[in-house]
Amino acid sequence: MADAPDTERQAVEPDAREVLSVSQLNGRIASVVQDTPALNGVRCIGEVTDLHKNSTALYFTLTDGDAELPCMIWANRYREMDADLEDGTEVILEGDIDYWTEGGKIDLKPWEVIVVGDGDQAAAVERLRSELEERGWFDDEQKQQPPAFPERIGVVTSLRGDARYDIQNAIHGQDPTVDILVKDATVQGSNAPTSIANGIHHLDRSEDVDAIIVGRGGGSDSNLQAFNTERVAEAIFTANTPVVTAIGHTDDRLIADQVADVATITPTAAGEYIVNSRQEFLASEIEPLEQQLDAAYETFQQEHEHEQELAEAVGEATAPEGLPPIYYKAAIVMLLLLLLVITGLWLGVI
Repeated sequence: MADAPDTERQAVEPDAREVLSVSQLNGRIASVVQDTPALNGVRCIGEVTDLHKNSTALYFTLTDGDAELPCMIWANRYREMDADLEDGTEVILEGDIDYWTEGGKIDLKPWEVIVVGDGDQAAAVERLRSELEERGWFDDEQKQQPPAFPERIGVVTSLRGDARYDIQNAIHGQDPTVDILVKDATVQGSNAPTSIANGIHHLDRSEDVDAIIVGRGGGSDSNLQAFNTERVAEAIFTANTPVVTAIGHTDDRLIADQVADVATITPTAAGEYIVNSRQEFLASEIEPLEQQLDAAYETFQQEHEHEQELAEAVGEATAPEGLPPIYYKAAIVMLLLLLLVITGLWLGVI
C-alpha cells in the first residue's frame, strides 16, 4: 500500500507533531490504562519476591520466573486481608493495573489475595540449599582466608555495571598499588550461571590472582537468580583461590554467599574488605608485637637502673671507715720529712 500524502496523514494523526511534557505524556498513558477494561479487575498468579513494607504500604514483585510485575497494597487494606505474604509465597492476585504518573511506572494494586502455597522457584532454591548444606559446602572448615597482602584481585562482574567501578574505587581509594583484573560476565538471565562460573574458573586458573570478587549491583530476586544456582555454587566451592561475594545489596541469603569464603553486602564493601585485610593484619599481628617490644624494653631499662643502684649500694657498704687512704699516705710523707729535718739538725748538717 502506498504511503498516504502528508496532508492526509496529518488529518488522521493531528497530534503526531505535538510536543508534550513528561507530565502530560504520563497523564495520557494513565488515562489509557485507567480506561482500558482489560486492565481492570484482572487476576494473576505468580510468586512473591522482593517483599518489603513500611507503615504506608506493602511492596513486592510478582513473578512466574520469566516475567515480573510490581505490586503494591496499602497497609490498611493488607491488614484486612486474610493473607500472610512472604518471599516465595505463590498467590493469585485480583485487582487493577495502575499507572503511577509521577514515577512513570505500572503496577498491580490487588484488592484480593489468595495464597496458593509455596512457589516452585522458592521451593527449588530451598531444595538446592538443603542439598548443598548436607554436602558440607557451607561449613566453616571449607572456607579459605583471603591473603592479607593481595597484589592482584580478580573481579567477575559486568563491564557495564556500576558494581565494577564500586569495587575498583573501593580498592584503589585505599591502595592504588593493587592490580585489578576484571572478567566480563553476564550477571542476569538464563546465560548468567554459565557466564559467571566460567569467569570464576578463568581467574582461578591464573596463578597471579590472589583473591576473586564475584558481584553485581542491586536487583530483584529474579535478577539475582543466577547466584542461587548449583553451577555458580560449584565454581565458588571448587576454586582454589579465595572467593568474596558482593551480590545485589543482600545480606547473606543467596546460595553463592553461603558457599563463598567471605560474603559482603555490597560491591563497595567487598573492595574495602580486601584492602582492610592488610590493615587488619597490621592491627592484629604487628601492633601487638610493637607493644610487646616496648614493654620488654621498659622492663630491661628498669632492671638496668636497679642493678646500677645495687652496685652503688654495694660499693658504699664495702668502703673502709675513716679518712680516705690518700690522707694517711700524706701524713707518713710529712712525718718522714720531719724526721729528716730533726736528724739533720742533730748531726749539724742543717
